[in-house]
Amino acid sequence: MKILAIDFGLKRMGFAIGNTLLGTATPLDTFERKNSRQAVDHIKNLVSEYDISLVLLGYPLHMDGTKSHFTEQVEHFKNRLKKAFTPGVEVDLADERLSSFEAEEELKSFQPDYRKRKKILDSMSAMVFLRRYMENIET
Repeated sequence: MKILAIDFGLKRMGFAIGNTLLGTATPLDTFERKNSRQAVDHIKNLVSEYDISLVLLGYPLHMDGTKSHFTEQVEHFKNRLKKAFTPGVEVDLADERLSSFEAEEELKSFQPDYRKRKKILDSMSAMVFLRRYMENIET
């Protein structure tokens, strides 16, 4: 199964693609978002291009598991995506706690310049929570 992970943001969105058969997760380009319609269209193009079966949105929770101020916006966007896809494409949420921190730590090892890391951080964060998700469905 191919999975598209999305680190949702109001200005930028990070994307990663995973393949459960191969056990791989790879970051894609970060997307500068102008509005929801444009974001949905971009996601639909990625789903078509990569033959995606599952779109996975990062779910922003506090460390204690309670919802954050941003959770409602992600839930709303999830519902919008569900309406945009045919029944063959599932849309789900994945816990993204600490994914940005883990991604930042990974990036530091090969990119010392923070400005350059910042450009790919959202996609790396999507890759981190996608890997976690794939590890949990394989066990």
